[in-house]
Amino acid sequence: MIGSETSTWGESGLGTEQELQRRLSLATPADTVRGLSFHTSLDAVRADLGEAAAAHCLAQVPEKSFRSFFHYPISDYLRVLYTSAWMLSDRHGGFDNAIRRIAGGMAPGFLASTVGKAFLLLSKEGPKHLINNMPVAFRAAASFGEVSLHWVGPRHGLLHIRRDFLLYMNHEGGLLGLFRALELPGTRIYGRQVGPLDNEIEFSWGD
Repeated sequence: MIGSETSTWGESGLGTEQELQRRLSLATPADTVRGLSFHTSLDAVRADLGEAAAAHCLAQVPEKSFRSFFHYPISDYLRVLYTSAWMLSDRHGGFDNAIRRIAGGMAPGFLASTVGKAFLLLSKEGPKHLINNMPVAFRAAASFGEVSLHWVGPRHGLLHIRRDFLLYMNHEGGLLGLFRALELPGTRIYGRQVGPLDNEIEFSWGD
């Protein structure tokens, strides 16, 4: 999409084994994500590196198949996500961009689902109406996290997600995928980690 931007300067330093272990140590059995998240990561690896690479990612967790709208431990997803991003790093210019590449596939997969199609109907009233429902969409995808949305201007917003096990690059890539699906021009998306498990994502669109 012409004019799209994300916070691609430098690496965040979040792609280390130590950071993965830190996040795993904070997770509880109640912290889950839908199987769709696993599909998105594995599909990205499969598309870019082949079936054997996807099988290697899958070998990191006990479960070998995932139903899109069933719940699975966030700890298992983090293992798959990090392994996927490490494997994709060379191809996509680093760990952070690999996460964005993976997360970019989330919106198309979600919007193609029955739940996603219901959300997409909201876009007929304008993208802002759809984006206003992002906290609900996040809650549908994950059991953890507290999402708040603040509008800075008509096409300029700020997402704050507390106790979020995902990386801010996940949200950058996911938003970019959503904005592409909505064909919004001139998108700008900048994320940052503002606490041990807190992320802030600033976004805007338009010329």
